[in-house]
Amino acid sequence: MFVQDLQKEFYNLIKADRVLVFVNNDVDSVCSMKILQNLFKTDHVLYTLLPITGKKDLYNEYNKHKEGYKYILMINCGATLDLYEFFDLEDDVTIFVADYHRPIEVTNIYNDGQIRLLHPQDTEELLPEYQEIFRDSDSEESESEEEDEYGEKRPRYDESALIKRRDRREWEENRQRILFQYMQYSSYGSSTALLFYLLSWKLKRDSNDLLWWAIVGSTECLVSNKIEEEKYLVDSSQIQNHVARLNSTPIDQLPKGCLKISFERSLKLNLLRHWTLMESIKHTAYTAMKFKLFSIKGERLLLDFLADLGIPLIECKQKYNFMDSKIRDEVPRAIEAKMEKYDLEDIFHNTFSCQFGYQHKYAATDFVQALGATLEFGDANFDPKQAVYEGLDMLSRTNSAKLSEAIEKARDQTVAIVKMAQNILDSKQITSAGPFLYSIIQEGTPNICYLSRHSTIKILAYFLQQGHISNSRSRKAADLPLILVAPVDEKNGLSVVVGIPPFNDKTRKNFFGKAFEQTVKNTQTRFLIDYWDSSLIQIKTEDRSKFLDGLVGLLS
Repeated sequence: MFVQDLQKEFYNLIKADRVLVFVNNDVDSVCSMKILQNLFKTDHVLYTLLPITGKKDLYNEYNKHKEGYKYILMINCGATLDLYEFFDLEDDVTIFVADYHRPIEVTNIYNDGQIRLLHPQDTEELLPEYQEIFRDSDSEESESEEEDEYGEKRPRYDESALIKRRDRREWEENRQRILFQYMQYSSYGSSTALLFYLLSWKLKRDSNDLLWWAIVGSTECLVSNKIEEEKYLVDSSQIQNHVARLNSTPIDQLPKGCLKISFERSLKLNLLRHWTLMESIKHTAYTAMKFKLFSIKGERLLLDFLADLGIPLIECKQKYNFMDSKIRDEVPRAIEAKMEKYDLEDIFHNTFSCQFGYQHKYAATDFVQALGATLEFGDANFDPKQAVYEGLDMLSRTNSAKLSEAIEKARDQTVAIVKMAQNILDSKQITSAGPFLYSIIQEGTPNICYLSRHSTIKILAYFLQQGHISNSRSRKAADLPLILVAPVDEKNGLSVVVGIPPFNDKTRKNFFGKAFEQTVKNTQTRFLIDYWDSSLIQIKTEDRSKFLDGLVGLLS
């Protein structure tokens, strides 16, 4: 069931008792938890925080820690599962689900109260009606029986029984069709961090810190291609109102160290304020595609562009914040004057930034990348659960050293992604299979463990897609989805498969979840669906070829 009033039907309940909190290991989840931690600290709420990495981990952690808890809170996990069956819930346990993964499992929507969904119902999402997918036990017709000559009971096939059987079969067929239409595409809703910020505002506990964490979570949904731009604009308009309300005092009149948030139009370049202008352009997917930096001519075209801007090359290779101030201030205007000539109409975007104390100004996208690298960028011994705690620490303004380390790590991660994409594109490893493009990263590839985790592998897939479009002569390239296969556990022979929609499809709806499920059934591929995002799946590496062949057959 959907919760109508977050304060009365959720927060007032859990603050009176201990609550067990499961947190997914992604950027929006960590921002959501950071907001909640602030509220819990203010109201002295007792809670246990458990980061979880997948469905199996959630099941194990729940059974290990469930004793003594009446309330469970799940952040960005659980909505796509039948939670009542998954956990075999006790009658006195209530689960609150704040999850932006879509579609929501229908049994959670129509649960009578033990499963409570905190995100409001999406008006654009057409939910199946109750009577279309559920039948009350009273309406389950039992066929009339009669005794045969040996005294044994057997069904009586009279006319009324046959009509009921036919109606039942038609209802089942209609139910399957409705459920398939509802669940055929996976997508994302609005940021969970924004949801909890609005709760804090309603509780009159909001501040610039909480607002900034909501901004980071909401921005991650956009830059990770989880939501379409129209939905982000609706969410950001809400945020802008709160930014204006909390940031009316000029920054020079604020106390030292006070956080100031602003909404501005800036260049859409990765980590620009913490890199050089040239490196930032090279390591941003949009500009890399426009300048064809994956080809031999690309580097020359980029140098011509910088020369056309009138910016000395030595300044372009200087760290952006240490450039000559007059030249740095001129960069956005110079690029804007030349963007039509170089087909860079989308190089600017409206975004949020923050500044505190004497620190540099930070863009929300910088925070997203820094937190994302903290949560995923590491070697084979990397602990994704511990990374969630480190991410929570990084978001605190008192830990500026950790933020600087995280930004360094984000740069390293971006370089690794671009280097891998460059190698794949140079060796022409992206192949057209007819209904989709695909690329396979072979076992033994150096440092693949840094790039095979769930969010990073999707970033790499989107980078590859745009790089391939820039190099391809085929007009169909932008209309084809892409499959990327990479080794995720070479010791046990496992690979991760990720599917992303076509570049020209701006709805962000992904059909690969259902396609993967059907393919593994058809091909008898050994698999594990443990990710919360259904467009990722693990398969046995040796079954890779038959899986891809089966997927081609299914989508052709």
